[in-house]
Amino acid sequence: MSAPSTDDFPLPPALRWLGYAAFWLAVGLILALAELQHYLRSGGLHPWEPFLWELSSTASTALLTLAIFGWHRRLFDGDHGVPARIAGHLAAAVLYVLAHSALMYTMRAVVYASVDVAYHPGHWLYILGYEGAKDLVSYVLIVAVCHGVLLVLRDRRQRADVARLNAELAAARIARLQEQIQPHFLFNTLNLVSSVMYEDVERADRILSELAELLRLSLEAGRSPQHSLREEMRLVAPFLSIMRQRFSGRLDAQVQISEEALRCEIPSLLLMAPIENAAKHGVAQTDQPVQLRIAAQVEAGVLSLSVSDSAGQVSRDSRPGGIGLSNTRERLVALHGDAASVSLAREDEATVFRIRMPAKVAA
Repeated sequence: MSAPSTDDFPLPPALRWLGYAAFWLAVGLILALAELQHYLRSGGLHPWEPFLWELSSTASTALLTLAIFGWHRRLFDGDHGVPARIAGHLAAAVLYVLAHSALMYTMRAVVYASVDVAYHPGHWLYILGYEGAKDLVSYVLIVAVCHGVLLVLRDRRQRADVARLNAELAAARIARLQEQIQPHFLFNTLNLVSSVMYEDVERADRILSELAELLRLSLEAGRSPQHSLREEMRLVAPFLSIMRQRFSGRLDAQVQISEEALRCEIPSLLLMAPIENAAKHGVAQTDQPVQLRIAAQVEAGVLSLSVSDSAGQVSRDSRPGGIGLSNTRERLVALHGDAASVSLAREDEATVFRIRMPAKVAA
């Protein structure tokens, strides 16, 4: 991975540069005010001089810090070894001392000349000796700060890359699970048709017509990983009709869904597996009438879905069993993580399959 660039900073460029300039101006003013006290006690005649000295120093440092950041960013790249980085910073430190002194004293000379005040900073060797030690310390501190900033930016980029890869993985995983669900309910429905056609040809014909409608709607739903609960119920309607035809009046299906819940977004084909499970482990296992209830409501930003039947049995480990219900759990976890939950339990003499997920209005 290459070293991060300044484009990785979270702030817009204008605010970024404004903040940078404000920081160095504040540093310069604080140093100038501290120097002003010493200057006045020493009998200085021009109170603006401490401000010129310190602000010219911080302005030069601010400009050169940008160059140091860019240089350290290049050395920070994985293509450079430790010896190359050390050599690069040693050379840059020498250049920093020379450039900082040149910029700083040039600014001061220009201002002194403009106000017609004599300015005698001394011989250039004296200047380098005086400023050099301080500038070397400043260079080390600047590099340390730059390195910390680059580490933060690299971590930010890595986190963004991981989040992107996780999103792509989740999308691929959801697509795989959805591909498993479609043939799953198709095969089960064909088995129902096969058993009915030997008992009642007209009923089998009606089921085949409804199956065709179910397949058409499921193909439409398969083009999108998510849709509204209202669209999901369009899929459920022919499926429930097939179930009623199959069980000859023993199935009493009731739907209780609020208007707010109908507008919520859910994974496509989410309810098919729980309804199949209720039919397989509930209605098909008894000769008595069975009530199947599909309910959904929104409370405190959470969409609660339930599919219950009055005859089903709960598996020993109290978890949804079979490929359909397992896929339901996996799809929800891939989309919402810990914010979604799936449960299967006996409640008030009924087997209830319950789904909870964040409520989000479908686009």
